[in-house]
Amino acid sequence: MDKNKSVSIQPCANYERGLVLESLRRVLEPLGGMGAFVKSGQRAALKANILLGAAPERAITTHPSVVWAAARLVEEAGAKPFIVDSPGSAIPNRVSSLRRVYKSCGFADLGIELNEDVGQGAISIPKGRIVKRIESMSALQKADVIINLPKVKMHSFMFLTCAVKNMFGAIPALLKVGYHSKLKDAKRFGGMLLDILDALPPALNIVDGIEGMEGEGPSSGDVKNLGLIFASPDAVLADLVVSEMIGIDARRVPYLALAIAEGLCPANVAGLQIHSPVPLESLKKTFAPPPTFAAQLPKAPHGTLMKMISPMVNYVFTMRPEVIKKKCIGCGACVRGCPEKIISLQNVDGGKIARIGRMGCIRCFCCHELCPHKAIRLRKSFLYSIINK
Repeated sequence: MDKNKSVSIQPCANYERGLVLESLRRVLEPLGGMGAFVKSGQRAALKANILLGAAPERAITTHPSVVWAAARLVEEAGAKPFIVDSPGSAIPNRVSSLRRVYKSCGFADLGIELNEDVGQGAISIPKGRIVKRIESMSALQKADVIINLPKVKMHSFMFLTCAVKNMFGAIPALLKVGYHSKLKDAKRFGGMLLDILDALPPALNIVDGIEGMEGEGPSSGDVKNLGLIFASPDAVLADLVVSEMIGIDARRVPYLALAIAEGLCPANVAGLQIHSPVPLESLKKTFAPPPTFAAQLPKAPHGTLMKMISPMVNYVFTMRPEVIKKKCIGCGACVRGCPEKIISLQNVDGGKIARIGRMGCIRCFCCHELCPHKAIRLRKSFLYSIINK
């Protein structure tokens, strides 16, 4: 048995620290324990999902209990853990901003080193599918080992955000905007995610699936209890198993579809080495998909005609973001995060409200993802609604 191609699952009912710590020990046992991945004296980067400064109960970020438990096991192995991530592009890449986000997410009081290195450096990816070079966080490049700590969430652009997508957080703050602007197609964006994974491969992926997010993820969906922790040295296989456990077809996730096509993983979990104390069927829970993927849209034509009409098809048949004026406080997160710069703040009744330009939207849904107040919804077009009645 190749442990590097194994996925382990362990039930965990809630975020009580003692329970989470024991569950992490058990989920890592079939893989050789934490000592199989970190060595004494190493600096271990705990790459959490820190999309934005949100309270743990909102299930937007990796829960602090999971981060705490992972840190304890790293310390037991003789290594030095530190928490690291570059939040969403709406949050400036400054130490003061990081400190506020750490505090909001519940990380500031864990007694674990918090990364404050906002430097960045280049990494070459000679065999990259989409990108041959990236600028990534210096802190991750300097780490001796990366422990990836993603959260199970639906995602309006990628369908699923978990172990693979979590490594996009290696790209510093506003630099993320450029990738969305250049890689408007979900398949190409998914290929870029696999390139980043090749450039900065985690030694271990521990997935927080105790509570995840369904529907309008990764920040505006509903909290969903799954009650599971996953672990694997292989981020792609971890996500494949997660997709199986939450009832989604892995082939609908752009980066998993590409991984399947490249032979990086099978199309389903049949034949995989999965360690679970109980039958998998008893652990499965269906997550509501993001509304952007729930629709059955008409198949697009191919060739030259496709190139001519695809912008019109995209505009007419897909959902688009819309500001909920009663909720918008004019914080500007959507303005900073929009790769196409089509969002502005307008003066309304003595305050400011975001306005999304009608033309130029590429449906990356960054504004929806980065809004801390759930003030942006995804609106169906008239034809979209007719097709999906």
